[in-house]
Amino acid sequence: MSWRSLIISHPSKLSLKNNQLCIEQGEIWSVPLEDISAIVIESQQVLITESLLSKLCENNTVVYFCDSKHIPNGYLLPYYQHSRQLKVLKEQILLSEPFKKRCWQRIIKQKVINQAYVLRCIGKFDIEKRLLKMLSNIDSGDTKNIEGQVAKIYFKELFERGFNRNFDNIYNACLDYGYTILRGAIARSIAQYGYIPSLGIHHKSELNNYNLADDFIEPFRPIVDLWTRQNINLKDEFRTKIRNELVDLLNYDVIIDGKRNCVLNAINIMLSSFTTSIQSKDYEKLLVPIIVPLERHTYG
Repeated sequence: MSWRSLIISHPSKLSLKNNQLCIEQGEIWSVPLEDISAIVIESQQVLITESLLSKLCENNTVVYFCDSKHIPNGYLLPYYQHSRQLKVLKEQILLSEPFKKRCWQRIIKQKVINQAYVLRCIGKFDIEKRLLKMLSNIDSGDTKNIEGQVAKIYFKELFERGFNRNFDNIYNACLDYGYTILRGAIARSIAQYGYIPSLGIHHKSELNNYNLADDFIEPFRPIVDLWTRQNINLKDEFRTKIRNELVDLLNYDVIIDGKRNCVLNAINIMLSSFTTSIQSKDYEKLLVPIIVPLERHTYG
């Protein structure tokens, strides 16, 4: 199983040799491709060979490309690897609205549970209970927008009073970066399972090529929130070390289907269960992640 995440932050040449990624930066380092789950290319002075890009797609490795501020602004994803692509596409297109709304209800309920757990971890026990009481109001499709109501309470309590997601500060930089890493990993699994990433179950923007990824990311977001709250101070600078640790959250534990898995594997399990729920026409078979204390997964 792939587990290693790499950030290329210096001018480099990346190539393929003996099924290994070769990184040339004056010296040469080699990393087995089978170990690599994600590569973040931060430096804008990187040369990468076509043979390597093709092999990364074959290995289902997600590659992130960054802008001048080191924020990922694009992904390299495999092109339709599923063996029964047309069958999967037909099933996705023909999903009923009631089924999609029930899936969304399930996703948002777990997101709120995970957000409540984050507040519990930082000692906001009264607010945790307040969020959990709101769970019963999340109906099919979340027509009352409980998700939005919870978010206003949650982010107000997560950081200092007066915090706003629109502020230009280290907290938001970490959240945006971490969410983008998660989104790319989810997009990778969506491609692996043969779904159309732009066709969401709730998100429906015609300008968004990753509506489905933006659906499935929701219960995973609190992982980034909790890490940021526990590790970042407002005066910190958004350095490479912080970005490395945010990428490494893909290797942290969550519980899904009653077992501990790293986030990357949990994403695959969630997408696999989505297929099972579609084929069985049972939305309750959709598996969602449960947040646990932040701990790097132990690979056996």
